[in-house]
Amino acid sequence: MDEYKLTVKDFIGKPIDKDTFEADTLRREPWYQEGTTDKQSQFAVCPACDNPIQLVGLYHLPANVNNPYGKHTTSGISGIAPLDVEARDHCPYFNPRPHQKTDRKAKFDGVPRKIVRILVEQFDRVVYILEKQTQVTLSANTLKGMLERYKGEQGYLYTGATLRNIPWIFAYMADATALFAQRVGENHELATAIHTHVPVAYVDTYGRLRPTPVPGAKDTFIDIKMSFIQHKITKHSEASVLKESVVFVVSHTHKGQVVDFYKQGLTFNPVWFDRLIQMPIDNPNRRMDRVDLAREVLGDLL
Repeated sequence: MDEYKLTVKDFIGKPIDKDTFEADTLRREPWYQEGTTDKQSQFAVCPACDNPIQLVGLYHLPANVNNPYGKHTTSGISGIAPLDVEARDHCPYFNPRPHQKTDRKAKFDGVPRKIVRILVEQFDRVVYILEKQTQVTLSANTLKGMLERYKGEQGYLYTGATLRNIPWIFAYMADATALFAQRVGENHELATAIHTHVPVAYVDTYGRLRPTPVPGAKDTFIDIKMSFIQHKITKHSEASVLKESVVFVVSHTHKGQVVDFYKQGLTFNPVWFDRLIQMPIDNPNRRMDRVDLAREVLGDLL
């Protein structure tokens, strides 16, 4: 992996770099201690699964390796973190692999509980990222429905959920979400696709999805929904960069068949989420009404 954090209490990951690590630790224990070869080794915490990692190549790069990297340890490291085998075995940095959407972890304590806490406390930032990437603005009722479906699916226990992909896995685990009356107009490609493929719907002057007016008839519900599908993880070795993505897809029902008419790939950007979290807690741009909404739905889990 190419990131580390100093303690399990931290959330923000930092790039593995000798000067940064030395400034963070001042070369003190527990981050510097004797390893298995009686030589001094450097240790930190995996930002994705809260397990201990050893930093490799911080001072002497192995052959055919261009940058220092972190690898999971096989046991707990004193002063750093205990070993959580389940969290480590599902960590994409340790075992990058496809996850079935129905795969769940066995226990809630540990990383899953922490995921819920971060999702609640940072829900406005989670929504901000999703709205910026999709250019779709969602109402409180729609967000509440997503939270309820995420909770019902136990999305926090999904084996592919980590501390580094919270916004995107929330969307992935929220299943299909109705876009009726939601603001979709800022996504010009989506608005065009609606106009082209769903003539019974249109985007009004406020950017909201509405049924096409029919003289003398009442407005009817339009079954257009968004989903986030195909969670993919790409990582070729311990030293390589982790890449994750989902596909944002919009579909409608036509003659009894579900037809997708718009797709957009979304790449996970955990550094973006980190930067939002590091902003002051009283930042005037925060949407605490959204945090309260997440606490209303998920708070009983904490």
